Amino acid sequence: MDDWGGIIKIPSRSFPEGGEEEKVQQFVAEKMKAAGARVRTFEAADIPGCLEHPLWCGPERNYKARPTVAGEFGPENAPALIVMAHSDTVPILRPEEWKVDPFCGEIKNGKIYGLGSGDDKWGVAAMLAIMRAIAASGKTPEKRLIFISTMDEENGVGNGLILLMLAGIRAEAALYLDGCQKEVAIGNCGGSNLYLRPLSKIDPERFNNHADLLENACKKTSRERIPLFDMPFFKQWQDADKSFVFYQRQDSRGPFFLIAFYMPDGETKESVRKQLENMITQALGADISLYALSYRNPWFEPSVIPADTPLIGYLTKASGEEIRQKPTIKILGKQDSFVFRNYAKIPTISFGVSRFGKEGHHQPNESVFVEDGWDACRIAYRTVYNWLKGG
Repeated sequence: MDDWGGIIKIPSRSFPEGGEEEKVQQFVAEKMKAAGARVRTFEAADIPGCLEHPLWCGPERNYKARPTVAGEFGPENAPALIVMAHSDTVPILRPEEWKVDPFCGEIKNGKIYGLGSGDDKWGVAAMLAIMRAIAASGKTPEKRLIFISTMDEENGVGNGLILLMLAGIRAEAALYLDGCQKEVAIGNCGGSNLYLRPLSKIDPERFNNHADLLENACKKTSRERIPLFDMPFFKQWQDADKSFVFYQRQDSRGPFFLIAFYMPDGETKESVRKQLENMITQALGADISLYALSYRNPWFEPSVIPADTPLIGYLTKASGEEIRQKPTIKILGKQDSFVFRNYAKIPTISFGVSRFGKEGHHQPNESVFVEDGWDACRIAYRTVYNWLKGG
């Protein structure tokens, strides 16, 4: 984990128009080469068909100087495990609320601070630490390990993993070092975002009234939707009572409304779209004509792997060995891992240390407890070790 603070100090934000992952990916590539890995670096322009793929988000965006980096150990034709993390972060949200430099990478009161400290600079640093530990053993693994630092997770839905799939990278399973609170995520809900943008300036009092109406409608509809999640793992999802979530946001075009929505396995896009639009119409009445309605495309898709997938057992065993604690097995809200699960047919589990709430991921003053970071890194390493040994 020696690189954790240094990686935080390298800006690697992804934006609606593009991203700035190049420098951090160069750093990762250098560390991989120093560890003795076979390193491959490629961009979207190097992989035919990615921008035309139906799941690709924003083909008009800029993908130049945004490399993906992969480093391999072990025999080239041996069974493979992917260990991956994403290199990009969200932009600096609400900069006026930051009390520390977003790129400081400093430790204070037992926590390491900085943009992406948990989401997902920890994952990149942990991946490099695992690589170094494998290299330091002096033994060539009998199986193959593919370590990957991806791009464009935060603004690209599944672009980073689509790129890997189209590049021909295959494996028996994948350990995605992008998760929360040392829990094991074996799936995710589907969904996307709905946007309501004023067609022209609206009186602030009227606009705020619309916000109250929509927020209350989302809470009421979410409660009504709870029975839809009554299936294994989806019913344990901690936000099953918040499947429609209202936000009031502002960007360069002005204030607008965003409704993040989540769907369980089996629910259709058509039924969700109909319910959303009926809810908004009932809440705003004739005032709905004051807004342009649009969706973020493509949508995330629900996905889940069987709970008896071997990699889950290896990680659960690793957690017991390292911290004597059995991890929670759950699903997340929306995550790009659905691309691997649904399309590449690679069983993928997510594991990480991001925190929710104040100073959590995507929030001002993002931070992670250093002890948690080290614990999770050891668990991830032990998981890889267990997979190599087959038990």
